[in-house]
Amino acid sequence: MVQPSFAHPRQAEVAQVDSPTQPLDLFLDNQHQSYFEELYKSEAVCLCILRLLPPVCRHIILHSLWAYTPVRAVDVKAFCQIDHHAPLVILDELVRPALDRKILHPIQHKKNRMEWPLNDTFKRGLRNALTGLGSSNAFGVPYNRTPDDLDPTKDELVKYGEETWESILKYMVSSGLSGGMRVARPKKQVLQLLYASGLMADPYGQPGKVNLDRLTITSKGFQFLLEDRQTQLWQILMYYLTLKEQNSERSAVILSVFFTLGCMQLGQDYSASESFPHAQAALEDLESYGFIYKRPEVNAQPSDQFFPTHLATSLCSGDTVSLGSQSADDKRFIILETNYKIYAYTSNELEIAILNLFVDIKIRYKNLVVGKLDRAHVKAAMEKGISAHQIISYLSSHAHPQMYNSPPPLLHPTIVDQLHLWDRERNRLKTDDATMFEFFSKNMYDDTVDEAKRYDGLLLAVPEKKWLFIDPRIKDAIRDFVVGQQRQHRGM
Repeated sequence: MVQPSFAHPRQAEVAQVDSPTQPLDLFLDNQHQSYFEELYKSEAVCLCILRLLPPVCRHIILHSLWAYTPVRAVDVKAFCQIDHHAPLVILDELVRPALDRKILHPIQHKKNRMEWPLNDTFKRGLRNALTGLGSSNAFGVPYNRTPDDLDPTKDELVKYGEETWESILKYMVSSGLSGGMRVARPKKQVLQLLYASGLMADPYGQPGKVNLDRLTITSKGFQFLLEDRQTQLWQILMYYLTLKEQNSERSAVILSVFFTLGCMQLGQDYSASESFPHAQAALEDLESYGFIYKRPEVNAQPSDQFFPTHLATSLCSGDTVSLGSQSADDKRFIILETNYKIYAYTSNELEIAILNLFVDIKIRYKNLVVGKLDRAHVKAAMEKGISAHQIISYLSSHAHPQMYNSPPPLLHPTIVDQLHLWDRERNRLKTDDATMFEFFSKNMYDDTVDEAKRYDGLLLAVPEKKWLFIDPRIKDAIRDFVVGQQRQHRGM
């Protein structure tokens, strides 16, 4: 068997970017051992966690999965073609993701050997996932279809998922545009999650009294709009998971639902009652976001048949582009010239609305939008919480294939630098609270300056006008000092 070369694991860090599953990673990083033990009872969870590991770490786990001994440091060095005398810190970096996910236990020293024991629950679950053993509903139970049941095509499922998800994003962005957009109002549970997550807020609401009909997008929501699709999906799922935790519900069960959906097949129908007997409410909520498609109620009876859409089946694979309603080239629709002119070959209302956040749109045709990056619109977007890095990332990820024909870099350095300069203009001045003292006596002023320095609270001294600006935290101490000095002078 030809083994992949892992001789230089540090080289991958040079081009390190934020992972689309970063929201999930941050959530799992704060969980304890018992939480992972409950998660790993599901074979689907074990398989998805393995897929989300870095390639080197994933190969190490698979290489040791069928062994009956712990993962030995000397074996990892040999497998990864690392020098036998290399320090342990290099190995620790390789297996750190597995340690963080409690797949490996902390390193042990036995008889001059250093080894990491493999989690028995994870080992058993992953073995069952790869061999087809284990619980029958770990990857969903197919639905026994009748002639009267639904039979949508893959394209129809993709269209439903895209339209449902984009309708939520359109509703968010429309609340931040002066002209507004005609969009459908999402379901109540969706609005509640958008409010609880901080993506939208009630500008006139009071604690405990929120009007869901007047929610407007926040700076956090604007940043959310510019994220890539996979990151958006995991962010909203983690917000949902956190909300359920606050309601004292078992988040491990709900997270298992996410992973199980990520292992299902697009176009296959499943039984809701048999696949998720303890998470029916979560399944109903996920339908509101476009993760699953269910038949409308018939005679007030909910259907047991459901279809996962591409939003769900791509959660662990990250392959949303190939399954989306648009091809990879359709997602790359922006041409940016060095004179700041933008040509966007799209008719998608959501994409145009997002561009309108930081682009001055001049002309709009059926499938073409012409605009320009200017200071006023970019700074207006930055005031809403959008950073220069997010604008640059959005323009780069949606750059037209024609732009790749020019020599690198993809975006001209002049435009990138200008965006950063506009971003820094907001940070030229920094405001701090201060307390001002004005003196008429030069001696009193000098003594008070020395006293403020002694407390390390002097912010600014203006000797010409005998003004003194100090940190508000030492205001009482300085005031007592001045009063004491005044009494001392009067006593003299």
